[in-house]
Amino acid sequence: MNEYGFRPDPGERILRVIRRHIIDIIPPVAAFVILIILSVLLWFGYTQFPATIPFPPAMVIAMVVIMPIIGALILFIGIFNYRRNVLVFTNVHLVQVEQQGIFSRRVSQLSYKHVQDATGNKAGIFPTIFNYGDVEVQTAGALEKFIFHKAPRPDDVADATLRMHELANRGEDPSEIALAL
Repeated sequence: MNEYGFRPDPGERILRVIRRHIIDIIPPVAAFVILIILSVLLWFGYTQFPATIPFPPAMVIAMVVIMPIIGALILFIGIFNYRRNVLVFTNVHLVQVEQQGIFSRRVSQLSYKHVQDATGNKAGIFPTIFNYGDVEVQTAGALEKFIFHKAPRPDDVADATLRMHELANRGEDPSEIALAL
């Protein structure tokens, strides 16, 4: 088992690892910052204007302590999920590791020979501006669609997947394609 959460076949080597776009980490960071600010404002209001706070002192202190802890947990889980969601190009497979929570992970491997189509999809203002979106890979196997969400440069990732498919069908080494991403 490697650091990405899957066991490569003998002779299989990792060529390129793609993580989700950095914009995926913004919601947990924003939640952390908001909870810290609320905690500081509550403490400031309690110490400077105690008559305006409608809560008992013990509850205020508990809220001031608990809000940053909850914010830190949200941030930790967000960073953990961001770091563990990867799309891995190897010389044999396309591997998607999807961390769906702290204790839930799904690993899907797809041989380049089974790729039928790959599409990069950007929908919306932010994905278009920041150049991220979903990469959908159509397969011939039991897993009909292989979707990697919030990939940076989804069109380039889809093109590289199709080029890897072509090289695999010809029996050529696909190393330079994945490295060029």
